[in-house]
Amino acid sequence: MKQKQLSILAASLVAAFAANVASAGQIQSSSSAIAHEVIVNDAQAVSAPPVSYRFAGDIDATLVAQSFQIQLVLTNGTFKTAGTKDAITMVDNSGNLIPVAKYTVGTPTLSADGKVLFVNISFPQAAGSTFVTPAVRFNDTVSNAAPAGPTSTGTAGVAATVTGLYTVVGAVQPCTNNVPTLGVSVKHFANVSASTQATDVLNPNAANEHTRVGSTNDGILFSFPTNLSIGLTASTVNLARVDPSTGNTLFKGTAAASVSDATLNGFRSTTVAQLGYIKVNQDALGSDSGSNTAYALATGGVSFVASAATKTTGAIELKSYDIAITASQGFAVGSTVGLSTTRDTYTAPVSGAILSPAVTAATGNTITFSNTTLTTAELSAPLYVFYTVPGTSVIPVSTFSATATLTKAPGTTTYLNEQNNSCTKPLAGLVGGVKVDVRNYATSKNNSGFASYIRLINPSETNTATIYGQLIHSDGSYGGWGQITTLAPRAAANFSATDIDAKLTGTPATNGTGYVAGGVTPVTQNLGERLRVTAEGVSALKVQNYLLNTTNGNFFEASSSQGVDFDSSTDRAYDSQLNDQDAQRGLAK
Repeated sequence: MKQKQLSILAASLVAAFAANVASAGQIQSSSSAIAHEVIVNDAQAVSAPPVSYRFAGDIDATLVAQSFQIQLVLTNGTFKTAGTKDAITMVDNSGNLIPVAKYTVGTPTLSADGKVLFVNISFPQAAGSTFVTPAVRFNDTVSNAAPAGPTSTGTAGVAATVTGLYTVVGAVQPCTNNVPTLGVSVKHFANVSASTQATDVLNPNAANEHTRVGSTNDGILFSFPTNLSIGLTASTVNLARVDPSTGNTLFKGTAAASVSDATLNGFRSTTVAQLGYIKVNQDALGSDSGSNTAYALATGGVSFVASAATKTTGAIELKSYDIAITASQGFAVGSTVGLSTTRDTYTAPVSGAILSPAVTAATGNTITFSNTTLTTAELSAPLYVFYTVPGTSVIPVSTFSATATLTKAPGTTTYLNEQNNSCTKPLAGLVGGVKVDVRNYATSKNNSGFASYIRLINPSETNTATIYGQLIHSDGSYGGWGQITTLAPRAAANFSATDIDAKLTGTPATNGTGYVAGGVTPVTQNLGERLRVTAEGVSALKVQNYLLNTTNGNFFEASSSQGVDFDSSTDRAYDSQLNDQDAQRGLAK
């Protein structure tokens, strides 16, 4: 029996605790979003959004007058102004405004450090003044804007303003941004009539809403999503390959229509490569700094006018859309780079062609476009990057990257300009440009007593490597060339110098003296040759060189003395074979 009584007691305590938690004071769960881009300075003041807090206890002034103090406390930033008392309202349990005749709102006041906004509210003793679990609203500028609202005059409430927000959000970062937030908490102190700020030390009243067990007092006042981002996507299918049989003057591949933007075909023709696309994305709908209108391409439109003065109505005051295309090894002389509105053939934007002049020796490795005429529709649609070569000059086997920037117009009103959006990412590189020079290669015809054994490794997880080799004589002339092998993904193969030399049967454009294609003439200079290894279909290749001393049988690896170039990585840490580059072009046929 005692055990049963204890069980009943425990159950009743759990039920009572659950009821207490369920009826504890609750701050609203929603918050207001402001675009990260429109926060530019700590001195900038932004109107605070509405914040509501529902009480657990009732207000009963039927027999005794009631008074309390309610506070908003910022975790960061400061209040610049407290707003007006007309912006502080009370609602009943059903969400209906409590008539202003039932209560009095004091003057909203800020703490000395600006972190706390507090106000006293009193309910005079009056018959029928009982309100079940009411809520208080801060910054309520809508409900009381007409005489039918809670005030007798219909005076519109003015919300408090918050400053110091740039410290919260910081600069808009390239490509990827988190979502900063500004926290706020609510405190409620019962039986307070003094006009000074109440504290937990001076007012340790058990009836204080924020001290009740299970109360939720902490919330988010503002979140700051980055509304706009610039997406850069590289072509991923059938990438353009530099064709060594043309002396690296043309591309090689099979043209095919792109199924989608996610699977762009890089090879368009022997003179045209599609490198990827650039697009402005609308990632969020945070409002502009002075309105509830979203800072957006579609909603506010785009103004390319530097003197635009609206600034807070959702419009993006865009000075220019700047795009820079960079080639790691430069562009082919006579080539052009263009931005197209279609993905498989070049189509200039209706508002004006975006096409570079023909590349010259003085062009450098970067081509920049600064466009100020794109329409809103064109700005939010992909711009596809086309690289067109003349077919008569050597194509450097480059990796490509793009930097796109939405440059905003300078503000005509203090602190109401906007932060720029930018991003830099790789575009597709030219395949077939992996080049590794084995500098201390010992051919099968040398008489030094050393012989080379070459191990080839394809590190790709998906692509088959077609591997070629060519000798380069000590006087700089090209020797015989030929295909060594093909390697499946992750495959490796070993070859002796005798095996390789027998495959180098192609005659180069300039053969030079010494070793002759086909391996019929002995080399006159010991260890004078280098073996250049190139690969198509992959963006990296491992080449290991082992030297055998045929006199004493010593066998050692000499791979460290190699020159290497990987064609599709902007960071050589991408591959563990970290050597300096020797080869500047592929095979000379």
